[in-house]
Amino acid sequence: SAAYTLDFDEVKTLGRATGSSRTADQTVIAFFWTDNTISHWNRIAVSVALDQRTTLSENARLFALLNIAMADAGIAVWDAKFLYRFWRPFTAIPLAGTDGNPSTVAYPDWKTLFVTPNHQEYPSGHGGLSGAAARVLASNFGDKTRFTHRSDTAPFAPRTHGSFSAAADEANNSRVYGGIHFRSAVRDGRMIGDNV
Repeated sequence: SAAYTLDFDEVKTLGRATGSSRTADQTVIAFFWTDNTISHWNRIAVSVALDQRTTLSENARLFALLNIAMADAGIAVWDAKFLYRFWRPFTAIPLAGTDGNPSTVAYPDWKTLFVTPNHQEYPSGHGGLSGAAARVLASNFGDKTRFTHRSDTAPFAPRTHGSFSAAADEANNSRVYGGIHFRSAVRDGRMIGDNV
């Protein structure tokens, strides 16, 4: 489809290991969000709860909602992954000559920025978990809450966001910048998380 061709061309250009059109900041974003998604959003919640001086009972409720929402989003995402069984860019781009789409061109030597997870592409787990987490945190603190957070897997400076939804958007973009997801997978994964 035309939508698949756009997704294909975007990740082919942005997500390749070498010769990419990614900016330096997009590369930082790709690596920043490679840590464990659940742990990352829990650290964000801890940071904001400390800043907001929430009580023990408020925190108990917050962390229960946050982690139940991410668990439910994960279940929904993985059910969909096993239903759709869509191929990842690291397979789709080198084998584009077999996809029946004359608008996609195979690049046999194409490599992703970082190692691709060994499960189906669609929808994005990162998108689903981040969408659910951002929605829970926004419902507790308001979406336009400013916060700073660090990554366990990237030795970069912390990142600051002006809203939880902006952080979830960045988490989604990171998967395209890293070459491991098509745009539709992160968009639809995020929709699952938002709905959960």
